[in-house]
Amino acid sequence: MIILYGMVLILYFLLFFLALRKKTSLAGIVYDFCIKRKIFRQQGAGEILPVLHPEIRGKRDREKNHLRRFYMNKLRLLLFLVFTGDVLAICLFVSGRMESVVMDGKYIKRNTYGVGSREAGLEARIESGQGTLRQDFVISVEEQRYEEVLVKQLAEQLAEALPDIISGANRSIREVRNDLNLVREVEGYPFQIVWESNDYSLVYSDGSVDNAQIGEAGETVDLTAVFIYDDFRKEYVFSVHIFPPDYSKEEFLKKEISELLLRQEEKDRHTDRMELPESIGGEKIIWSENVNDGSGYIFILLCTGAGMVYFLQGRKLNEEMDRRNRQMLLDYPQMISKLMLYLGAGMTIRNSFRKIASRYAVEKQEEGGFHYVYEEMLLICHELDSGISEMEAYERFGKRCRLPQYTKLSNILVQNLRKGSNSILNALRQEADNAFEERRNMARKLGEEAGTKLLLPMMLMLGIVMILILVPAYFSFSV
Repeated sequence: MIILYGMVLILYFLLFFLALRKKTSLAGIVYDFCIKRKIFRQQGAGEILPVLHPEIRGKRDREKNHLRRFYMNKLRLLLFLVFTGDVLAICLFVSGRMESVVMDGKYIKRNTYGVGSREAGLEARIESGQGTLRQDFVISVEEQRYEEVLVKQLAEQLAEALPDIISGANRSIREVRNDLNLVREVEGYPFQIVWESNDYSLVYSDGSVDNAQIGEAGETVDLTAVFIYDDFRKEYVFSVHIFPPDYSKEEFLKKEISELLLRQEEKDRHTDRMELPESIGGEKIIWSENVNDGSGYIFILLCTGAGMVYFLQGRKLNEEMDRRNRQMLLDYPQMISKLMLYLGAGMTIRNSFRKIASRYAVEKQEEGGFHYVYEEMLLICHELDSGISEMEAYERFGKRCRLPQYTKLSNILVQNLRKGSNSILNALRQEADNAFEERRNMARKLGEEAGTKLLLPMMLMLGIVMILILVPAYFSFSV
């Protein structure tokens, strides 16, 4: 198979150099080759493409170009997939033979000591006068074994090193006050170690030491280590001297108080309450309840939450303000158009505002919509009814809106009242054109922001798809 893979790869290299020479693509080389030898059956595609693209119908050159692009797109995908498959096949072929178990055609390499057995798939081929006979076999090859002499040497070495290993946190096995480290195996040695104790009340097989009741003179315990490796089995005895725990003053006092509490609890077991000891060793004991108080954590948690809520509320307010400004900018062209319509019909500015506001009030009551700019216009009508002059009402309107577009509108209305000119319609018409242009720009900007917000979910989906593709490919490559 490797010969086939190599031939395909060489063919790709030849096509690549030929494409460089002719300044075209690999798909173009293959397409021209197939067209000259009439390999492609273009009749079906040649009939469908003009139907799908009416603009090329009846134009021979454009139909031919569309047909060429159609087949070249197909060839590009085909060449890419074949090349990718060939490269992956070569990699798998090479990796599968880099760790070959058969050496020189007649040896199987064993795993080293402690690695474990390995399974080998073999093919036996027998050449005879009647032909070639092939048979497949699967054999489990055990790891390399130590020779008996080496096993005994390793056992002696481990027996000498074991006392220092099992002593653990103790000074030595001659002075044991803490638990022992009774290991089951030691790196570099092939043995499994089984421990036995001649006094399990003092030393357990897991190394735990119970020395609370031992006197100052201590006691000796014999630990037996059994080394096991295949058929080899040998016992070694280690004598450990157990001493009582080496308590500090605080630890010793705590131990005495604990024993005193246990005795007092047993003494008062038949009464409805237990009396706590008042003194120990002539020293007075003052008792108090140790309460697990989680109030500090709750306080810190709530303070942190309050800070976050405070921050988020301020941020939420800013977001609402941004939404309000955005809505007012979107409503600005419509409001200007309505104002122009009523002014063009002969109404005064005051009546125009009143008409727009009254219609909004009816629509709001029927449909429930809310628009900030029309709410501001309702407020202007209320101010005018309360006796405020038009000029002051329009100036307040511009200041309350807090947007340059509405400030400009307010200035136009105020100047018209001051000068009494008839050019207000032209000014409003120009302002309406600018407003509609700004609205188109805003709509374009909002669309771009929406696309940006979708970028992160799209990247996450791309990552998931890549994982779904690459993980199975990786495991199949490893196999």
